[in-house]
Amino acid sequence: MRNRISTFLAYLGAGLTLLIAALVPFVLMGAFTNAIAHAGLHVDENYTGGSVARVLERNGYKILIYQPVRPHFLQRTVPFVQIAFEPVSALPAEVNEVIDLDSDGKPDVQIRFKTPADPQTALHGDALALDGKFLSFENIGNDSFSRMVIRIGNRILVRVPMSH
Repeated sequence: MRNRISTFLAYLGAGLTLLIAALVPFVLMGAFTNAIAHAGLHVDENYTGGSVARVLERNGYKILIYQPVRPHFLQRTVPFVQIAFEPVSALPAEVNEVIDLDSDGKPDVQIRFKTPADPQTALHGDALALDGKFLSFENIGNDSFSRMVIRIGNRILVRVPMSH
């Protein structure tokens, strides 16, 4: 009889331990979330494109020009400036914009790409550098972090590489 009771208590203890182990992450999720939020962690600018520096209003759409992104220690990317065109639904069938990226009053780059109606269609575009601070590219899609033309949601992102 004693053996049956100890076996029952052992199984009951194991079951309760498993139940508690399964519930602990849900109970402590708030504490984990707060700890991570207060840790000061953020997504690197190489992935986000940095922060918006200026917004240019066009006929029905906006051009967002971001701060230049320079690689940190041990990162192998080329410095770049990200440009966002939004909303995609208001863009002309072919975008051809001359843009001053560094706010010096002189055009720095000419961006060209076609806006496909199907959001799944891969984009390709050109950037013609009009200033020695930037690098040109032709027929680029999403080949690298530093040079790309890609659609994300309701915006088209163009990254123009900077010369070192």
